[in-house]
Amino acid sequence: MSDQTRSTLTDRYVWSVTRHLGPDTGPDVARELRGSIQEREALTELGDPDQLAREYGERPRYLIGPGVYPEYVRLLRALLAVLLPLTLALVLIEGFVSASSDPGDVVLGPLVALLAVTVHVSFWVTLAYAVIEWARPADARDRPLLAWDTAQLPEEPARGVGAGESLLHAAVTVLMIALLAWQLTGVSNPDTQLQVLNPDLSLLWGALLVGPFLVEAVVLLAAWRLGRWTPALAVGNVLASATWAVVAVWLLLRGDLIVPDLPERIGAVFGVAADWSVAPLPLAVAVIALSAWEIVSCLRRSLRSGAAPA
Repeated sequence: MSDQTRSTLTDRYVWSVTRHLGPDTGPDVARELRGSIQEREALTELGDPDQLAREYGERPRYLIGPGVYPEYVRLLRALLAVLLPLTLALVLIEGFVSASSDPGDVVLGPLVALLAVTVHVSFWVTLAYAVIEWARPADARDRPLLAWDTAQLPEEPARGVGAGESLLHAAVTVLMIALLAWQLTGVSNPDTQLQVLNPDLSLLWGALLVGPFLVEAVVLLAAWRLGRWTPALAVGNVLASATWAVVAVWLLLRGDLIVPDLPERIGAVFGVAADWSVAPLPLAVAVIALSAWEIVSCLRRSLRSGAAPA
């Protein structure tokens, strides 16, 4: 708004107020109104008093300043990346040991635990950095706590399929195939060897449990030979992981995958008390979580090698 427009509006406002007043009071009221309007304009230009106090003050009016914010985010991510999977594993183990059969406990228990850990970690890390921010001298607030150097640069993601990663993954896959085959055919000495899976499963169910790992082994070999993950190989690996998870969860919920007297077998082999029972729901949740992790890892490997999976 220009000065001429402001003056015109002020004059019009003062005239509208004083036109009904007499000559003895009108001039005094006009002067008072003009002073009030000018004072209001000056205060409006100064702005929010809290913002003005922050500009004049020495203490920061924010929790985490720009100097330490990148370190704060890195620490928070690192802690959550370690503590959240650990919490999920502990909750699932506790559910397995307690033999809870309530779907609400099995599903909501891990979610509540993960939310609680996220809130606590975020609160305490934020509080620690807020205290650090307030305790630092004013001239140091734009600097990070630790001096940055080139060693902190992240490694560029490797392209292609590495031999070491492929060998490790293949070794785990072969080990799972051997373990499943050993369990499904029955252990040779139940007194010293632990029978976990039900050896009385039909040949079809056994093939559906072992077959997906065979498919994964073939896919790994093909990816290694090609030197990259193609969309077709990624889809094959994802379908194999999903198939195994569906079959395992189905058998778990039916009570056919694990031997019914597993606690007694564990007690006999390891010499411990068998005063607990197996809860299938936590195991089913763990199977789904592992399968989802495998699928996400496969998609990441495919993207990293330069081929976007279909």
